[in-house]
Amino acid sequence: MQNNKREYYKLFIDESGTANPKDSMSEVYILSGCSVSKVECINIKNWADQIKFKYWGRTNIIFHSREISRREGDFSILKNEEKYNEFIQDLAKFLELSEFRTLYIIVDKQRARQAGWNDKKIYKDTTIYLVKNFLLTLLNDNLCGEMIIESASAEKDKYLLDAFAYFLGAGISELKINQHTIQDTITSVSFVTKKNNDIEEQIADLFGYAAKISYFKQKRVPFKEGLYEKMITNLLDKKMFVVPNNHNLSKNKLLSYVNPFLVLP
Repeated sequence: MQNNKREYYKLFIDESGTANPKDSMSEVYILSGCSVSKVECINIKNWADQIKFKYWGRTNIIFHSREISRREGDFSILKNEEKYNEFIQDLAKFLELSEFRTLYIIVDKQRARQAGWNDKKIYKDTTIYLVKNFLLTLLNDNLCGEMIIESASAEKDKYLLDAFAYFLGAGISELKINQHTIQDTITSVSFVTKKNNDIEEQIADLFGYAAKISYFKQKRVPFKEGLYEKMITNLLDKKMFVVPNNHNLSKNKLLSYVNPFLVLP
């Protein structure tokens, strides 16, 4: 049962790329998470809806990096440069000032192929690490929460349920955190469809794209950067979960085990 005296957080999870290491259509597979307090969810939705209504006169618009970058679909109205620049400024202000933090698990598929990984290994490991990171951020500050993922397929969804069940049953043994503590921290896992239009899922998508660009830059892989790409990557570090420096780890011991930008294998 949720303790109402504890602050409640939601982790919205989005995936980008394909998990099959042999599929060359995407060089990386990314699982991104957007962590938001339950109270802040209302503010974020209201602000996003204001932006959507300003440009489209309706709020059932999905912020999706691919369409924004290419200015296609609903975003074809932004082919006017003045309107596009104004939209990017509004979106940047919204993302920078909204209160949320992001986490990423990135699989370099070339390295995964060399290591003999298959899609099942990728699904399992990315999910386990993301759930564990979220758990540690909650446990460190005595918070509680839940996880929400946009349902993709029965096979993919199974791995989030498996990770959820694993920690509920086994705890985090290497840190001596028992299953009862986990059960008091994570209340549920939910699956939603695209039609749920959760803005937090959309934010996870936007920053998953930023994580991809950032990783490509680290590897010096050529990537065409437009105004949108520059904006979203400039915000990546500002919105990523911050692990405190060594001077503060005595009070934040569990956070030393969190890697907010984890690259596998």
